[in-house]
Amino acid sequence: MCHVIIGTSGHIDHGKSALVRALTSHDPDRLKEEKKRGITIDLGFSWLELPDGTKSGIVDVPGHERFISNMLAGAGSVDLALLAVASDEGVMPQTIEHIGILQLLGIRHGVIALTRCDLADDELKILVEEDVRAHTHGTFLEDAPIVQTSSVTGEGIEALRETLFEVIRRVRASYISRVHLPFRLPVDRVFTMEGFGTVVTGTVTEGTLHTGDKIALYPGEKPLRVRTIEVHDQQVEKAEAGQRAALNLPGIQKNELSRGTLLAEPGSLFASDKLDVTLHAMRGAHFLIKNNLRVHVFLHTESAIGRIVLLDRDRLEAGEQAPAQIRLETPLHARYGDHFIVRFYSPVETIGGGRVIDPIPPRRKRHHPDNERTFAAMNGDDPNARLFEVIVQHRDTFVDLKQAYYRAGIEPQEQTRLLETLTDTGDIFKLDDETVISDRQLAVIGAEAQTLLEQFYEDQPLEQGMRREELRTRLLPKANIRRSDQVIELLIDRATLVEQIGRIALPGRRIKLSQDNVRALKEIEAFFTKSAYNPPATDAWLNENSNPQETRQRVTFLLRQGKLVLLTPQMIMHRDMVDRALALALHTIEREGSLTLANFRTKLGTTRRYAVALLEYFDKIKATQMKGDVRVLGTASLEKSL
Repeated sequence: MCHVIIGTSGHIDHGKSALVRALTSHDPDRLKEEKKRGITIDLGFSWLELPDGTKSGIVDVPGHERFISNMLAGAGSVDLALLAVASDEGVMPQTIEHIGILQLLGIRHGVIALTRCDLADDELKILVEEDVRAHTHGTFLEDAPIVQTSSVTGEGIEALRETLFEVIRRVRASYISRVHLPFRLPVDRVFTMEGFGTVVTGTVTEGTLHTGDKIALYPGEKPLRVRTIEVHDQQVEKAEAGQRAALNLPGIQKNELSRGTLLAEPGSLFASDKLDVTLHAMRGAHFLIKNNLRVHVFLHTESAIGRIVLLDRDRLEAGEQAPAQIRLETPLHARYGDHFIVRFYSPVETIGGGRVIDPIPPRRKRHHPDNERTFAAMNGDDPNARLFEVIVQHRDTFVDLKQAYYRAGIEPQEQTRLLETLTDTGDIFKLDDETVISDRQLAVIGAEAQTLLEQFYEDQPLEQGMRREELRTRLLPKANIRRSDQVIELLIDRATLVEQIGRIALPGRRIKLSQDNVRALKEIEAFFTKSAYNPPATDAWLNENSNPQETRQRVTFLLRQGKLVLLTPQMIMHRDMVDRALALALHTIEREGSLTLANFRTKLGTTRRYAVALLEYFDKIKATQMKGDVRVLGTASLEKSL
């Protein structure tokens, strides 16, 4: 079911509340002061019964300029505007301001009521109607039906009701249902009821809410539960987008809630101190919008102070629009596509408004070459282009999909399909159900990896590559092991990197030995050949060298080449010595049937420590194996002999 909210608008004392009473038989003015003074001060609420038995909520707003902030709190959820213009006065200052506000809020449907027709003659009514047409030209109200009414005599009330019915039918036909989006209700009224506790009211802007549902209070995301729901003074089991609802909330005090707080599905809203917007300067505004202008920002029932950063110019003339970023002193909870109003800081006057096209953007630089493309994509109707832009322009390595969908305004039922489209093209790589990385960001990381390895090769020219653990830590220091390994594997898949013997290297890496290295490597080999079966402890020997670090690199190189063998962390022997010892051990076993440690030590002419290290190495490579206290042929030797 598509529900429609009607919102009144117009100058003070032009009969908005009287019109609502005549249409609905309900008085929207609820405050004693309103009834005493005969003017609307705060928001009033009623409903219009439709021929099909459903009801459309009505939000009655104050017309006095001092209460524009109250008017804005109610106008943000309106689908259809009912503009009241007194026939005996015509268009007045707040009439013009309200029309501008409604236009900026993106309202597309409206009806105009000429009120107090009992106080104006036919000629005056014709003049007022012409005046209304002149002031609504170029707005969503320029072709709106005009109905002459009098709340005193009843003139035109039935005709107005029928006109509203017809426009509501058209609104419903063109309205895109928002019931499938996460639930959100901006709070516009809080009170307590004896025997019930805390009650809040507001318009359900998106989603569906059921009795017993768990929701959250923003800011702060305090968990709450819905005890009961009322829609148009009737208790119901659910409330849907486009309905006025009153919610009974146990477990929270009245002073914890206020106009400007929001109720929403847990985890469904993000607070941000920046908003990317398309900003429209209101026609007829007395103040120019200049870059860095301090303003009041109104978003649904929320409000905050902020500064306007014009991204492609220094000033915005009345009637113009431009890309901008609003930087807020207090974070707001916007969703993609939300409309907002900005008012001059002092004196307070409406100067513009527009539409949020990124509710949690990064800080933008003025006149940056990417701005035009980014704003064109984000302001467009193609959700695929918006999602691509959000992911590709993300400044961190990994993109949280929940935030990306939120920023791009992607509806839940479209998320999987759109992501698959991007991953199929190779523009996006999915790491898991919650995280992606863009091809562009991957290329940046690949370039960083190449730089790291090139620097590594300069420092360690004898190394084929960097240990994966070291590259992971240096390349993505803030990422967990799983994430960084996923990125390294992607870089290997696209041949940016290669993996060789547990090391990560650049493709085509070839070690070129300098004359100094050739000479030093031969000297090291000669040393270990001479040391035979009594080499020194590795660390002690390295520390005795004039350049331990270079020597260690050369030793590591010879170990990788297989010319040296690492028996234990502190014992290295030359490969020739190890091979001779192995041949001796195998020959003894074949001749005598087994080999004891003492026999092996004696034949080598070495100490027990070196003999043990060699035999354990032979066991490790399966050339020998322990059987009781002796060694016999291992599986590798047996297979070789067959």
